[in-house]
Amino acid sequence: MRSTETALTSDVRGAVLRRGDDRLPDELAGFQTAHPHRPDVVVGARDADDVVAAVRHAAAHDLPVAVQATGHGHTTGLERGVVVTTGRMRGVSVDPVSRTARVGAGARSADLVGAAAGHGLAPVSGSFPGVGVVGYTLGGGLGLLGREHGWASDHLRAAEVVTADGILRRVGPGDELFAALRGGRPEVGIVTAVEVGLVPLGEVVGGGLFVEAEDAGRLVPVVRRLGDEAPESLGISLGVVPVPDLDVVPAPIRGRTVLHVRLVAPDAAVARAAEDAVREAAPVLLGGLRELPWTESGSIVGEPEVPHAYEGTNVLVTTLSDEALGSVVAAARSASVGCVVDVRRLGGALARPADGPDAVSFRDAGWIVRVLSSTEGESTAAVRAAHAAVLAPVADAGLGRMAAFVYGGSPVSAAELHSPAVRELLARVRAEHDPRGVFGPC
Repeated sequence: MRSTETALTSDVRGAVLRRGDDRLPDELAGFQTAHPHRPDVVVGARDADDVVAAVRHAAAHDLPVAVQATGHGHTTGLERGVVVTTGRMRGVSVDPVSRTARVGAGARSADLVGAAAGHGLAPVSGSFPGVGVVGYTLGGGLGLLGREHGWASDHLRAAEVVTADGILRRVGPGDELFAALRGGRPEVGIVTAVEVGLVPLGEVVGGGLFVEAEDAGRLVPVVRRLGDEAPESLGISLGVVPVPDLDVVPAPIRGRTVLHVRLVAPDAAVARAAEDAVREAAPVLLGGLRELPWTESGSIVGEPEVPHAYEGTNVLVTTLSDEALGSVVAAARSASVGCVVDVRRLGGALARPADGPDAVSFRDAGWIVRVLSSTEGESTAAVRAAHAAVLAPVADAGLGRMAAFVYGGSPVSAAELHSPAVRELLARVRAEHDPRGVFGPC
């Protein structure tokens, strides 16, 4: 009879690494470097059959399981047990006739955007090209053009998932597991592939404008007004960014805390009108809008690409006043630790019901206020105190929090993440597909 270790190795086409293997750090490396996994076994899956073998092995030996693709949404590390990495499963195929794409578990946003662009199509993708498509979609997926096209999870057509019993299932409309996957991130299995809808999209006009933080009093009312009054085709957000004092950073913003207004729209007139309003409100230190293909949409926000340790949280609110937004900016500027703030306008298609049951909560939110800090060299207590101060001006009006933007172990309750109806849905799905808690505590 084969030993359990030999059996797993022979059943898996990809890598099987055990505790102490020198290759483990590279296999488990992700964008979030805090709270690393410390498993007994890592299965570097090459296909769905490898995922099935890994989950069956774990279930047979009463071991917990976690999955990692790019590691952007990683929160807490798994101790012991089995980690399945899906980074090798990066296949993407586009059907231009049905305007859909089949996307492997390890594919990144840039992979899908690039494959779709050749057909004049695009996914409802977010601001960072390196994020995993599956994790982004299962968490709802707040796209740059979400106000026009809705949540990324609204465009989920089907999913292939290995549940805790080691069975590969294809689920779609009419299945409660599918409904839970549309924004609920249920920890009941490992999604090996998704089928997503695409939208027609060519070039857009977009970019970011950096403004001195001291000009917040003049800029904040304009950004808030633009967000409230602009058409759904305009994506708009305001960042508060403490820029490091490094030679690689352009001189106008080097070593300063700046405001960063991000704008994007398929309609050039809409985008340019918003840019003109920003330029009239305050002097622009750097940046501007340009015509660009969707394959370059990551340049609009320009998020850092270097992996690091970080923690973050957010608050969803129905409305946002000039006073509250100004207070958020002021609190970020005076924080004892570096706080990156991102305030995004929601509404539009994001507020409309999905086509069929789903698990996105708080669709009536009009804005999301996010805060994130590096935890390298900072205490957890100091970071969390700073985040509480930044969000204090909007905390009392909060509807809840978006789970996809809660990073690195930041404390949050289930009631803050999901509506009662969604919590009930997730509980039913957990009871049916993972009653033993293979993928997390019941």
